[in-house]
Amino acid sequence: MPPDLPLSAIKLAGPPVAVVRSYDRPATERPASGTVADLESWLGGPARAIEDTLFLFDELCWRLLAAGAPVGRVLLSVRTLHPQFFGFGFRWRRVPGRTEEVTVPHGIRESDYYLASPMRPLFEERRAVRARLEGDPIPNYPILAELRAEGFTDYFAIPIIFSEGRLHGMTFASDRPGGFGEAHIAAIEKLARPLADLFEIHALRRMTANVLDVYLGKLAGRKVLKGEIHRGRGESIHAIIWSSDIRGFTRMSDRLPAERMIEILNAAFEAQSVPIHDGGGEILKFIGDGLLAIFPLVDIELGQATARRALGAAKQALANVAALDIRWPAGAAKPLEIGVALHPGEVYFGNIGAPERLDFTAIGPAVNLVSRLEALSKRLDRPLLLSDAFARLHGPGLVSLGVHPLRGLSEPVEAFGVA
Repeated sequence: MPPDLPLSAIKLAGPPVAVVRSYDRPATERPASGTVADLESWLGGPARAIEDTLFLFDELCWRLLAAGAPVGRVLLSVRTLHPQFFGFGFRWRRVPGRTEEVTVPHGIRESDYYLASPMRPLFEERRAVRARLEGDPIPNYPILAELRAEGFTDYFAIPIIFSEGRLHGMTFASDRPGGFGEAHIAAIEKLARPLADLFEIHALRRMTANVLDVYLGKLAGRKVLKGEIHRGRGESIHAIIWSSDIRGFTRMSDRLPAERMIEILNAAFEAQSVPIHDGGGEILKFIGDGLLAIFPLVDIELGQATARRALGAAKQALANVAALDIRWPAGAAKPLEIGVALHPGEVYFGNIGAPERLDFTAIGPAVNLVSRLEALSKRLDRPLLLSDAFARLHGPGLVSLGVHPLRGLSEPVEAFGVA
């Protein structure tokens, strides 16, 4: 991943390089002096206690400057394992004194800018790249011409190789007349191994969190990272529970190829997941064509606001799915339909399964009720059904659809819908 690319220069089908967050270290907190030996000692000790990679990288760059290296710009590029991003990176500039964390989408290495970047020989030939930017003609890399136009005089890129052999990269640019001295280059090369060891720890931690978030959800992923992996253990939480599925899924799956059904499922789930996450909810699991999500009720006084966010997410999800253009075998187009049910209640959230294969899941009477309510929405031919408990939490604006028995439940439930 070439972190050198200016954001405006990347033209990809997916999202562009995105700044996730930034940090401006106050001048009074920047190291004023030091040596390369001091920096090595810091990397082997105190640096390992810094858990946030952004702060670690920022501290590293200021210490490198304090140790005498004439750096004006430093970038770190790390590949990762994530369905949306090829990798992440950090970039520091002495002026204006800012460090930024960025993510880079898949496909970056097929872009024209990468193919004409000095990061290409670094990644593909596994070698350092040095380019002096003063006076003499510079290699035909657009980023180097841009750096020289900004006043930089020297450029140095080194491979950062993790223990399993995967290659990452780090670049250094100087704006001092004359650029880097040979002692500076030697010091940077000497730091490559301890830097790789340190950033590998952070990259593995991030990769683990990414995988857990993607496959389990953030709530369950955090619990696994904390060591809550014992079968039968969990906790009760209060939440608004979301249950949805696709109308006519069995009929569709009988008529369409499996590959096409996967495309339809992905489109339907994405159409729902965006408003769920935007509304503060979290998807717990996909069950066939169904989706189970929660909107945690952390404060009962804010329950009405949570209910209204959940309802807004449901309305948006229904609109998103209806807008999908699903082509059927005969070539005609018709809207894909889903049904959504919402109900607040207590959910037991924890580890269930066999000793060698566990799953974080949500169970309890509230989960059963919302599942039956979603099934009722088919019989009533309503795309959205709400329980009486949800209606009380939400407040005015909903309409009663009558009292109905629900399969497996001893008491009937009054169902509500939107006007």
